[in-house]
Amino acid sequence: MHRLSLDYLESYDAGEFPEDISARYGVPREEIVNLNSNENPYPLPKSVLRAIEEEARLASRYPNPSYAELKRRLGDYTGLGAENIAVASGAGELLSLICTLFLEPLDRVVIPLPTYTMYAFLAMLRDASIAYVEPPGEELYPPVEEIAGASRDAKLVFLCSPNNPTGRALEEDEVLEVVEGTRAAVVVDEAYYEFRGRSVAGGVEEYENLIVVRSFSKFFGLAGLRVGYALANARIASLLEKIRNPFCISRIAERAAVAALGELEYYTGVREKILRERERLLGELRRIPGLRPYPSEANFLLVKLLGITAGELMEGLYRRGIIVRNVSGLPGLRGDHVRITVGTPEENSRLISALEELLG
Repeated sequence: MHRLSLDYLESYDAGEFPEDISARYGVPREEIVNLNSNENPYPLPKSVLRAIEEEARLASRYPNPSYAELKRRLGDYTGLGAENIAVASGAGELLSLICTLFLEPLDRVVIPLPTYTMYAFLAMLRDASIAYVEPPGEELYPPVEEIAGASRDAKLVFLCSPNNPTGRALEEDEVLEVVEGTRAAVVVDEAYYEFRGRSVAGGVEEYENLIVVRSFSKFFGLAGLRVGYALANARIASLLEKIRNPFCISRIAERAAVAALGELEYYTGVREKILRERERLLGELRRIPGLRPYPSEANFLLVKLLGITAGELMEGLYRRGIIVRNVSGLPGLRGDHVRITVGTPEENSRLISALEELLG
C-alpha cells in the first residue's frame, strides 16, 4: 500500500510548453516564443555540439560513475577541490538527495517565500514539517533576521539566490547570518549564480552546514541534458556522492558539461547579451500600462499585473504564440504575477509588441 500522504501532494507544475500551445491554438511550433522556463535562448557553442555528437556514438556504454573529469573541471571553475563536489542529474536531483540525507519525518524545514516550489515538494516527500517565512505587506522577501530566527531549531533551510521567481539576490552577510545562527543544513540554490557573478560557495570549507547547489541548465544552456552539482564540506559531499545513483549523469551530458566549461569566453559573451536585454525589457515593460516589473539579478523578470488578470494575459499571449509563466497564486505572492524569461532581442520585441496590443 502506498503512503496515503502522497494522495494530498500536488504534482509540480512546469507551466506550458511549445508543443502544448501549438496543439491547442494551431500556432506552428517554430513560430512560438518560449519565455517560460528561464532557459538560455542562444545556441550552444560548436565544440559542445561536437562533443554531444561524438559521445552519442558510445551511448550503448555506461558512463564512468566517478565523473572524475567533470569534477576536475568543476574544481577549476569553482576554486574548490574534487572532495567538495557532488554531482547529479540536475540541481533538482541534488535537492532531493539533500532531503534524503538530512530529513526524518516531522523534521523542521524553513522556506522563505515566495520561492521555488520544489523545495516544499521534496521536503513533503520526506514527511517533513515545513515552516514558511512570509514577506510583510507588498515586499517580495521576508527580512533576513526573521529567516534566521525561524531557522534556529530547524533541520534544513532553503535559500535561493538569485531567488526564483523574484530575481532578488541575498548578500553574503545575509546568508551567513542564517548559517551562523543555526545547526541546520543551509542550502543556497545558486542556479542563476552566473547572471549575478557573486557566490557564497567560498564558505563551504569554513561552514560545515553550508551547501551550495548549482545547475548547467541556465547559464550553460544544457537544460535538456540534466547536469547539476553541489559544493559542500568534504564529509557532506562524500555522503551525497554515496547516496546518488551511480550512473546519474549520462555520458553524453557529462561530455557536454566538460566541453561547456571549456567555453567560458563564449558564455560570458552570451551573458552580457542577456543582461543588456534584461535591462531593455525592464524599461519597455515599465512603459506599458498595467504592468509593474521588478528589477532582477537573474535571467528573468517578475511582473505584477495591475490592469489585467493573469488568465486574460496568458490567453492573449498564447494566441499570439508567446509563452510566459503564470506564477499567480504562488505562496508569498499577493495578486496576479507572471515571470518572463529574457529571450533574444527578437523574442523580447515580439513580447513587447504583443503586450502593447493587449494593454496599450
